Amino acid sequence: MPRSIQLSKLSLAEQAAAALRKLILRTTLAPGSVVTEREICALLGISRTPAREAIRTLINEGLIDSSGTGRLSIANADIEAVVHLVQVLGALEGLAAELAARNATDAELRQIAQFHEKMNAMVDDEGDFKYFDTNIAFHRAIVAASRNPKLVLMHKSVDDQLYLARYRSSRKQQRRAAAVDEHGKVVDALLARNGPAARSAMIGHLRTTIQNLREAHAEASGA
Repeated sequence: MPRSIQLSKLSLAEQAAAALRKLILRTTLAPGSVVTEREICALLGISRTPAREAIRTLINEGLIDSSGTGRLSIANADIEAVVHLVQVLGALEGLAAELAARNATDAELRQIAQFHEKMNAMVDDEGDFKYFDTNIAFHRAIVAASRNPKLVLMHKSVDDQLYLARYRSSRKQQRRAAAVDEHGKVVDALLARNGPAARSAMIGHLRTTIQNLREAHAEASGA
């Protein structure tokens, strides 16, 4: 296990989950490796209660696997399972974009456009999480602007399971420019209040995401 990481005195279970999530996304905790609750407590410098809550959160996100006996291991995602999730995500986000074009406030649309501008400025950024976090915020802002609480809940359930896939895709700098261009088409349709065009642009973007994920998986496996 890596050496202990110090969290702030104000640490909550959400902060523990965020710290643990980054270790997994960066493969500091390698896919397939076995971990224990005690090791996670020591790694994050926290007690068992927030550790258990953090573990439960990451199990729900598909980043940690738990066997029937309670054995914990870092998930090693199956590419086809990921593709199936992204297909569902595409349907949800396509609908969200169409609804957002009709229901979003002008302020919400400006915020979505600002997220797009930030991503455009970070295309060449070599940092770990700035581009990634802004990408997540962009998509979730569109879903929130749909004004459909059931859609928001369903989207969160699916999207939470795609942290690893989204992160790996975001690390490929050569693919970022195309992704930002696709985001721009979504933004243009939203600002024009053109729901069908927003839906079409978002679904097209997620289809490209699937292609990128397959290519990234092939590169990682040496295929």
